[in-house]
Amino acid sequence: MNSLERVLGYPFFYTGVLADKMLNWNNPGSLFFFFPHYHTGGAEQVHLDILRIFADQKPFIIITNNSRNKTHYQAMQDTGRLIEIYKYFNNANRFIVKNFFYGFLASMINRHPKSVVISANSTIFYELCYYLNESYIIDILHGLFGINNKHWIQATPKINKRIVVSQAVYTSVKNIYIDNGFADKYDDRLKIIHNAVPMCDLNIAKDLNAPLKIVFIARNSKEKRFHLYQQIALKVIQELPGTIFYCIGNYDNTQPIVNLGEICDRQKLYQTIKDFHILILCSISEGFGLVISEGMTCGLVPLATDVGGVRETFQDGISGFLIKAENEEEIIAEFIADIKKLDTNRELLKLMSNSAREYVQENINYERFKAEYTKVVEEGKNR
Repeated sequence: MNSLERVLGYPFFYTGVLADKMLNWNNPGSLFFFFPHYHTGGAEQVHLDILRIFADQKPFIIITNNSRNKTHYQAMQDTGRLIEIYKYFNNANRFIVKNFFYGFLASMINRHPKSVVISANSTIFYELCYYLNESYIIDILHGLFGINNKHWIQATPKINKRIVVSQAVYTSVKNIYIDNGFADKYDDRLKIIHNAVPMCDLNIAKDLNAPLKIVFIARNSKEKRFHLYQQIALKVIQELPGTIFYCIGNYDNTQPIVNLGEICDRQKLYQTIKDFHILILCSISEGFGLVISEGMTCGLVPLATDVGGVRETFQDGISGFLIKAENEEEIIAEFIADIKKLDTNRELLKLMSNSAREYVQENINYERFKAEYTKVVEEGKNR
């Protein structure tokens, strides 16, 4: 926000401050979260996992954008006080309402001593943080695909700790810091915390003599490249009749793939896929690839494009296969070759399935995830 916009916004900003003084909402834990959505999505699942760590403190959770559905709405509400500010915005009033909430939220947060504020990819928050006086500010970056670098870069001097979900995102952020003249200035504020999943505790008993069951799990968005999965399915079914391809997500016209629809509950997802053999991810970009870990804990062998932090979720050739091709035709061919390899060598399939479960248990476990986020927040409170 430039200086003129701030000056013009002051009347609405101070109206927001006045509203806070009148309402005087109290947050005993002095913990505030800013998340864009509560709809279906890997990032949203991670946000809910984080909220559950701090549910005993009953944090305030500010939702800044409209959601496609209410998948995580009730679960988020159960962890704290949900404040949905996006409801008050429209194209006509955006400037007024935005500045009102800057005043309201800044006043409320500044009233709370030793406040800790955690945000993830929220443009409104990046602008709001300029008005925060003594807060310890934590920013989470899941990835850089599809977001405007300008906002989070400009806010960098105000960020006390920036959490990234993979080494790949860490490297990208460091390079952008250098391009913007920060060099090594804020490196000590960067921290990698890998996402995590709870282990599947169901009985995993796969029929290694049956036709392969293969699944693709993702929301219907451009970067997931579902069209590649369809082409893989069409070609594999011609060569390996009986192979069954599934998808889980909000898709239409999926033939020859069996569409299981959206499955938002993690335990229901585990129950659905526990006897499947292979997980395919064709993404053009991934911060971490949470769904890979969810599949691996059910013993699925991941075949995934080598993008973003995907290579940090499993061991290539041991618990899964990275697809290193970049041209789409070559990508399809590489996926098909790996599927054939596992179809003809069922002992290898068994070994990789067991290795996948072990890797999640040792490296992507929820206890580590909880401990690392707890430590970061405690550092903020004890500063």
